[in-house]
Amino acid sequence: MYNYNKINQNTTALSELVDGFESNPAELFQAEMEKVKLNMQGLPFYREEIPCFCPKFVLFENQWIGAVLTPWMLSVVVLPGPGQQWEIRELGDKLAIPLPYKTLNFTVSSLENIPQYLSCSLHSPLDSSLSKDYAVQLTKDCLQMLLSLPMKQATTDVNRRNIFKAMVK
Repeated sequence: MYNYNKINQNTTALSELVDGFESNPAELFQAEMEKVKLNMQGLPFYREEIPCFCPKFVLFENQWIGAVLTPWMLSVVVLPGPGQQWEIRELGDKLAIPLPYKTLNFTVSSLENIPQYLSCSLHSPLDSSLSKDYAVQLTKDCLQMLLSLPMKQATTDVNRRNIFKAMVK
């Protein structure tokens, strides 16, 4: 289950750091969500036909970025990468993290075998019309989109003066 207990402030210096994951943590994260799933099954927004699914996480600026689908939500998560050590933060703290697509607000969270990670809900609860196949594809697409540069079409000012200035240059 999600852990939202406050961190003991009287810890030793060694326990104030969270070590990064040397290999892709997608399978571990999915296994942790399968455990959480057992406690969520009776809730009205739980979607039995939607699986727990994590496509392979991506290393971005030496941190693992992943998308997570569960029967109750779609989220993006950030975990420390290879050789990284994160300072322990208080669970529930909020952080704004700029990604190529846009800046997202993350919450410090914890699971049984993942001491701390950052999570940002993209869709919760899941729409009742969302099919299993579409939900899985959406999860993959969200991860790709978050790490893609936004494409904005330049708008042209067709004011006569601006056209004339462009021709004179």
